[in-house]
Amino acid sequence: MPLEQVPVIDIAPFIAGGRLEKQRVADEIRRACEEIGFFTVAGHGVPEANIEEARRLAFAFFDLPMEEKRRIERPPSKVSRGYTWVGDRGLAYSLGEKTAPDLQESFGMGPIDGAPPAAVGTPAEKAFFLPNMFPERPAGFRKAFETLYRDFDRTAVTVLRIFAVALGLDERAFDDKVDRHTSTFRAILYPPQLREPEPGQLRAGAHSDYGTVTVLRGDDVPGGLQVKIRSGEWVDVHPPKGTLVCNIGDLMMRWTNDRWLSNLHRVANPPRAHAANRRMTIVFFQNPNFDAEIKVIDPTKPPKYEPVRFGDYYLGKHMKAQHLTVDDKAAKQAATA
Repeated sequence: MPLEQVPVIDIAPFIAGGRLEKQRVADEIRRACEEIGFFTVAGHGVPEANIEEARRLAFAFFDLPMEEKRRIERPPSKVSRGYTWVGDRGLAYSLGEKTAPDLQESFGMGPIDGAPPAAVGTPAEKAFFLPNMFPERPAGFRKAFETLYRDFDRTAVTVLRIFAVALGLDERAFDDKVDRHTSTFRAILYPPQLREPEPGQLRAGAHSDYGTVTVLRGDDVPGGLQVKIRSGEWVDVHPPKGTLVCNIGDLMMRWTNDRWLSNLHRVANPPRAHAANRRMTIVFFQNPNFDAEIKVIDPTKPPKYEPVRFGDYYLGKHMKAQHLTVDDKAAKQAATA
């Protein structure tokens, strides 16, 4: 019977266990990836104090006056850096659907360690390795976010190793695809909805993610994360305390020759009785090296996709959402201009 809810999976036995424990965890995650594309992980090892500190400082940042937040406004190329205000992006555009902009504001950052030599002086440097921008206040913001970026990165690498075992590969098969990764990290605030949203407008429009795996912590409140199951129904995700929600992205679905499902999800509007409440999500989008070759690894069927370089694949889809366009060429040109 197919999964109709996002399963909770303890990955601590994979981290600390032997071959049998690793395989058991990998089997559980393989089923989740095949049937629903989402799973919630316990035993991940990210210190709760680090998550709470980043959340506290994110709320403090979003509470600043607009003119102060816009001192670190996202660059014109709309790479995921700095502050993005409510109404500046629409995730449904990534699927070619024109909607009213999403009801969210955010802070974004990318790799901490700078561009690898192969990217320096190329369009990839501007697209993936722009310097991060941090607010002057609240105090400690940069340290907290860089710490949690690295925490979530380690979790994403662990999940990729579980994926490798689940796919019958060497546990470290993906390591050299993410050792100079282009991952982004965002704190997203869904503010109170003091007036009715426009028709079709959501906190985050229906979309699939673009990369390998997403790792997030979001508030479990009305107006939260929803996943579309195979019956077509939207189901709420209710992660237990202390866990992290993970989902695969389009790139991993492509990598597995569509054996695994990069599923549609959205962030719903709260019922009007809860419209005054706000919601916070902190999310890590794990992306490979800009020059990693994504080649189908399923040996059981003919490949549905030609090999593609990650950077070329990513820019068109991601930038549709950022530039509110459904045109591939326009999105790529804007991203590297």
